[in-house]
Amino acid sequence: MEPQVPGLDAPSRGRRIIQMFAILSALSLESPALSSQEGQYKIAVGDVLTVTVYGDSGLTGTFPVGPDGTIGYPILGNVDVLGKSLEAVSDRIREDLSSHIANLAVAVAVKEYAPIFIVGDVQKPGRYEFRPGMIVLELFTLGGGLRETTALTDVSGLQLIQAQQDYEDMSLQLLSQEVRRARLMAELGGTEFSYSQAELGLGTDPNAVQKIIDSEMTLFRLRLARLEEEVRNLEAQKQHYVAEIETLEKSGVMRQEQFDLLSKDVDVSQELVTRGAASQAVLRERKRELLGMNQQLLEFGSFLARAQQNRNEIDRRILELRSTRKSEAANELTVIDLEIVRLRRKMAFSVQAMAEIGAAARRFSALDNLIKTEFSVVRQVNEEYKEFKVDEHTKIAAGDVVRVRLTLPAGTTGSPVPTGSARVGATD
Repeated sequence: MEPQVPGLDAPSRGRRIIQMFAILSALSLESPALSSQEGQYKIAVGDVLTVTVYGDSGLTGTFPVGPDGTIGYPILGNVDVLGKSLEAVSDRIREDLSSHIANLAVAVAVKEYAPIFIVGDVQKPGRYEFRPGMIVLELFTLGGGLRETTALTDVSGLQLIQAQQDYEDMSLQLLSQEVRRARLMAELGGTEFSYSQAELGLGTDPNAVQKIIDSEMTLFRLRLARLEEEVRNLEAQKQHYVAEIETLEKSGVMRQEQFDLLSKDVDVSQELVTRGAASQAVLRERKRELLGMNQQLLEFGSFLARAQQNRNEIDRRILELRSTRKSEAANELTVIDLEIVRLRRKMAFSVQAMAEIGAAARRFSALDNLIKTEFSVVRQVNEEYKEFKVDEHTKIAAGDVVRVRLTLPAGTTGSPVPTGSARVGATD
């Protein structure tokens, strides 16, 4: 077991030499540039320090720097390290420990630097790792550069493109409704359907216009062909009944003549029977023939009436077909007229919206040339956060919060430039 306070005997001097050799070996492994930077580095709140006491592992460990700028170190308690160099802290700990344990070698290094932050008008605000020697411009680059003016201009451009697409879509809808209306007017008036692109007066793709016209023309012809086919079928049935009626009417005339002749025969037979020149049997036979002929005339009249009724029904169905076509066209025209009015109003509003979006985009584009970028650093000073104006070449300390603002020159009119940051601490 080694003594806590070694003397100056030979074994103690040997251990002292070994400790010094270990320190020199550790320092020789460090990068000269890094050693130089750490030698100049001033400790900040949020850093995590590694304190190495060679020969005493109980005093070696990692210690975070608290908000008050101290570390809680064994034996010594709270050691003030804020704003001090690593070498100064190492000397301080070695001197304070010397009153308890003599001849100790102490080395202090930064294990973790306090993080740095960037907020405000940048693409990627947030937390970043600190590196000694960093300047504001490096952190600004890590944050992706400016955000607001580019975003606003891009949003205006996207809105304008969307509004133009909506207008084109409404133009096609209006075109479709106008062409459809022309077709229905032709069906309602029983005229031929025709439409030319010049009637609409929109700057729409001529090929798209022609496709819509061709589609409505095809529909018009199909509907007309179906109507004409149904009418032809009904007309054919009507002609059948007309021919039947003519035949029945001719046959009826002949049967009526036969009936009249039989009536005369009955009258003659009746006179002969009265005179006694003919028998009652002959008279009865003539009367039976007359009754049979009368029955045939009644049945024949029924057949003729049925044929005439069928012919009239076909005429009614043909008239109904034509009337239904016109009625459907009239009903659809009412709906289409309302839709056309609605689309024209929406297109007028869309034109106004495009004008306003374009004007806004031009304003932002003009402001983009006037906007200045300002940088400030929020830093803890004497346990109080203060904000200082800096430029892009200012060095950053661990734990700093860099704020980026977009500002307009004094006297410039226009929309205020929005920021995405919240104010931190007090402003100096």
